Amino acid sequence: MAERPWSPDSGTYTVRSCDANFRRRGSVYSRVLTSLIALVFGLLAPAPAAQPHVPDPPSLIAPYDVVKIADGVYGFMWRDPLADPIQGNALFVINDSDVVVVDTALLPSTARVMAAELRKLTPKPVSYVINTHWHDDHHGGNAVYRELWPEVRIVGHRETRSDIIEKTYRVRPKTLSDTLAAADRYERWAASGKDDEGKVLDERRRTRAGEIAVLDRAIVPELRAIQEAPPDVTFTDQLVLYRGGRTIEVRWLGLGNTRGDTVVVLPRERIAASGDLVVHPIPFMFGSYHEEWVRTLDALDGLPVDTFLPGHGPLLRDRTYLRQVRGLLRALVDRVKAAVAAGATLEQTQQQVTLQDWRATLAGDDPRKQRAFDGFVLQPAVERMWRQARGEPDK
Repeated sequence: MAERPWSPDSGTYTVRSCDANFRRRGSVYSRVLTSLIALVFGLLAPAPAAQPHVPDPPSLIAPYDVVKIADGVYGFMWRDPLADPIQGNALFVINDSDVVVVDTALLPSTARVMAAELRKLTPKPVSYVINTHWHDDHHGGNAVYRELWPEVRIVGHRETRSDIIEKTYRVRPKTLSDTLAAADRYERWAASGKDDEGKVLDERRRTRAGEIAVLDRAIVPELRAIQEAPPDVTFTDQLVLYRGGRTIEVRWLGLGNTRGDTVVVLPRERIAASGDLVVHPIPFMFGSYHEEWVRTLDALDGLPVDTFLPGHGPLLRDRTYLRQVRGLLRALVDRVKAAVAAGATLEQTQQQVTLQDWRATLAGDDPRKQRAFDGFVLQPAVERMWRQARGEPDK
């Protein structure tokens, strides 16, 4: 799929794009979301009526900004972290003679836009790319950086390298077939006005089904274009890069959103890129290690930094939201463990542990955030925590 033309706003590093929503696809990570995503997209939520229509061709590059954080340090950040395709933020660290990049988004076209923005800032070559974890919206552009800068080294935790290979690359054919099957399904819904069980869709859901079908078909060529480029430099606890006058610490603080979550710390600038250990405005809590994640956030909170670049969402200049996420995790762990100790089944635990207080805290009255909380936190996390509390082996 050809890269969408773009142009910067005068005086700022900004690209404007259409607001078409799009689903994240491309791995086991994506397929975990398949049963949740219709909820987040509003197919199952009450909504005002609207006429079905044939959507315009989608943009795969959502609106973003390139934000200066410190001298030589810039964040490539999506304005709407829930806009799809959901793609991770990136960090550009421009050193004396080279550049270090943290995360490369989901799509090759996005990585090329990122690289074009970086080249506006500096002609220096990228010598290192660091992947914060295995979710493919943080490493899908690795091969683009290697194409543009052939000497680049790609850094990741040992477990992240393994998970990228096993959970992304090896299942890519099935991911593509699942995505096309989903497009077929939603096209049927849009054409007939009914889901596969014969339930009549209101006009908004019918329109939405058509939009999702078009978007699914648009992403398949992008996913097919992704070349495998896993980390070729790995670490277990900490790796330190000395790039001229700048020190860059690549650290593993413990299990969390994934088993290989990496935090990139610039100690002199007091900046940390957290990956998906912190995601704003609604955390991603599927496939995670919830009890250990609390302790990992304790360690993240203890770092001597003033600014956090989350995996998704705006810069965080204090620890308020980080501590909210930690509070949510503690509530999840404590409530599920109490239910398990009382002998509750999974279904009983799901009925008891609704996390409605935390849903109100993080999502407020925003229906979109509420659906995201239900899909990205409540549904996956309660079941996984129930299994963890029972000592079931990790899958």
